[in-house]
Amino acid sequence: MAVKRCKLSLGVTMIEVMVAIVIVATVVLGTSGYRYYSALDVRKAAMQSTAARIALLLCENWRGRGLNDITTFDPVAGLGSELEIDYDNAGGSEGDFTRHGAYTIQVGGVTYYATMAWVELGEELRALNVAVSWAQRQSSEGGKEPAADKSYYLTTFVAAN
Repeated sequence: MAVKRCKLSLGVTMIEVMVAIVIVATVVLGTSGYRYYSALDVRKAAMQSTAARIALLLCENWRGRGLNDITTFDPVAGLGSELEIDYDNAGGSEGDFTRHGAYTIQVGGVTYYATMAWVELGEELRALNVAVSWAQRQSSEGGKEPAADKSYYLTTFVAAN
């Protein structure tokens, strides 16, 4: 009895190799892009969360002074031991709001700019507003600080006791 042998192709063609390379490259590039944008979004979220915490810290410390002492609140003296904060410029007025001052705050290598203002809403009620801005895109162009392009606003009220 004679055995018939089948011709099997055990090799891989060049087209199959190219298709496999394209598939693997697509998977690797897709995964790399996903990881990059995930890390970028985590960094953006951390910066926004820090800005919100700074605004809350300033607003609540300012509010804690009471209705009659909000004009004497100094965040540099009050929070300077816990926070890297510097006085930026003096107050003035912006519409109905009386500007209390502007400050620069360094946290985690990011510079935040806080502006504090208040408005009298009646004899026994004032609104306190804190605006915190930061540059979402950090730049290394010759050490030049990028312009702030994101902001977080927080307003609270203080009344007579």
